[in-house]
Amino acid sequence: MTTSVESPQPTQDAEVEVIKDLEQRGFQGLDNLSLEELQLLTERKRRQVQLEAIEKKAQLENEISSIDQQIQELGARKVTLTEELDAHLKSMGLPTSGGERPARRNQRKNPKAVETQLSPTSET
Repeated sequence: MTTSVESPQPTQDAEVEVIKDLEQRGFQGLDNLSLEELQLLTERKRRQVQLEAIEKKAQLENEISSIDQQIQELGARKVTLTEELDAHLKSMGLPTSGGERPARRNQRKNPKAVETQLSPTSET
C-alpha cells in the first residue's frame, strides 16, 4: 500500500472508495471497470511504482557510497602495506617496490651509433 503525504481531498476520498471496491471485487471484476476506475487504478499503480523506484534508488546510492568508502579504506591500507614492504626490503638491502633499480655498470650503446661515431668522414 502507498501512503500519501497530501491532505485528503474530495477526489482522493472517491479514489479511496473506488480502490477499496476494486480490492474487494478482485481480478474477476476487472473487465467491468469504468474508464474512471481504470484511470484511478492506473494512477495508483504509477504512484506505487514511483515510490518503489525512489526507494530502490536510495538503496543503490547507499550501496555505492558504502563501496566507495571500502575502496578508500583499501587504498589507504595498500599505501600502508607498501610503505611497510619498502621499509622491510630496504632493511634487507634489496630494491624497494617503488621502482628503484640497482645502477647498471656496463651500459651498452647502440652498435649503429658507435659505427657512425667511428667511421671516417672522408673517403677517397
